[in-house]
Amino acid sequence: MDQFSTIDLDLFGISADMAVYDGLGARRAVLGGGAAPLLDTKAAAPGDPFLDMQAMLLEMTKELRERFQRFQSQKVLAEEDAAAAVDDAARKVAQTDAKAAIEAVSLIVRTLEKIDSLQRTLINERAEADAAGGDDEDEAALIEEFERLVDVRVKERMDAAKSEWMREIRAGGDAAAGMEGGP
Repeated sequence: MDQFSTIDLDLFGISADMAVYDGLGARRAVLGGGAAPLLDTKAAAPGDPFLDMQAMLLEMTKELRERFQRFQSQKVLAEEDAAAAVDDAARKVAQTDAKAAIEAVSLIVRTLEKIDSLQRTLINERAEADAAGGDDEDEAALIEEFERLVDVRVKERMDAAKSEWMREIRAGGDAAAGMEGGP
């Protein structure tokens, strides 16, 4: 056991003391100065998943195009090496390299087709979402129209009640005036 006592555990990022959880005890010194550590939110994503996905797909397309061109040039070089090879072993190695490059190119083409399909799907879904977003505007217009009709109806009823009330006052006033004048 003495052989391990000479090992500096700090080299491995290990503390010789036992770890004990004490809540914010370790941060008390940091928090004691009055300033608390905050999470930086300025670098947050813009919040539009459509734009994020579209940007990611465009980056993938760019990278795959570069790889496509590289594998195409490797295929051409491998075919040239196979044609120039003097022994069978070198020719077979060059043909294997050409075949691997062809397979990589075909895989990249299929991946690019999938990315194109995803981009078209995203664009269609965005157009549908924008069209459905118009429903919110239509809904707001319907709510506004409903509130206007309610206000008109309330005004009509208030005017009708007011005129009825005025008629009753006039009728009651005429009867009261007649009663005061005597029979």
